[in-house]
Amino acid sequence: MATNTEPAKTPTVLVVDDDASTRLLITRWVEKAGFEVAQAKHGLDALEQLESDPGRFAVVVLDVMMPGLDGFEVISRIKANPSTASVPVVLLTAHANDEPDAVRGIESGAAYHLEKPFSGPVLVGRIRSLWQRRQKDLELEQRLADAEALAMTDPLTGLSNRRAFDEQLQRETSFSARHKQPLALLLVDLDHFKSINDLFGHPAGDAVLSYVADQLRATLRRSDQAYRIGGEEFVVLLRDTGFQQALAAAARLRQGLAASPVQLDGENRFVTFSAGVAAADTSNEFATARLLERADKALYRAKRGGRDRTERETE
Repeated sequence: MATNTEPAKTPTVLVVDDDASTRLLITRWVEKAGFEVAQAKHGLDALEQLESDPGRFAVVVLDVMMPGLDGFEVISRIKANPSTASVPVVLLTAHANDEPDAVRGIESGAAYHLEKPFSGPVLVGRIRSLWQRRQKDLELEQRLADAEALAMTDPLTGLSNRRAFDEQLQRETSFSARHKQPLALLLVDLDHFKSINDLFGHPAGDAVLSYVADQLRATLRRSDQAYRIGGEEFVVLLRDTGFQQALAAAARLRQGLAASPVQLDGENRFVTFSAGVAAADTSNEFATARLLERADKALYRAKRGGRDRTERETE
């Protein structure tokens, strides 16, 4: 599941302590410093809050001695989860200066130790410092995520590109083979696309590609994933889908294109396509090998058969 890594407008400090009076004291200091506060009475509650929205939290202030999961176990789980690993943690302990506890906290990933009873100004100062560092980390993460998304996106249609498809195909086929879950691939090639460019110009061709991409988004399920992988070639990965459902998906796309022609130079033009379907399901013991190649062979038969049609792979 995707998680939000953008920094919150008002940073929140998560205070984790089984003692209500300690939580109240920390809350007063932290709110006075301009932060929002969320509270957790035990480790599991803290982990649930963090995992639900990691970008919301500036810092975690975590007591070591708690029933159930102690602070060391909680921080270990925070650091083991990629979505929460970058959230800095301040450990509150009655033995902050004891060497074994200090070493264990460092090894667990704590950013700072503070001994009880703690100084409010020192705690707030440490939180401010850690939040400033976290802001920079979150901004860098977001820039990297934006760059990665751009590298995986076809700029004309907004669909994912060939690189994204190749990576996702590997993941989907591995999952399908491992869990015996159906997976289908629909390969779509627009009919006579070259003639559109020749007759109306490349801007018109671009408009047709964007139009088809919009139709794909409108007719597919949320779990289906569409990609533009070539000039006029699109591919759709359909999870939990066998041959018949994949053929039905192709039919829906064909119906959508037939119901709304695209205008080129003031003329209504109907866009058609040839398609090939390959699938891994119970009919072939979830055979995922060469799924794209199998769909491409079916697509070739659709073209040879007169275009504007869908063919499924043959055994």
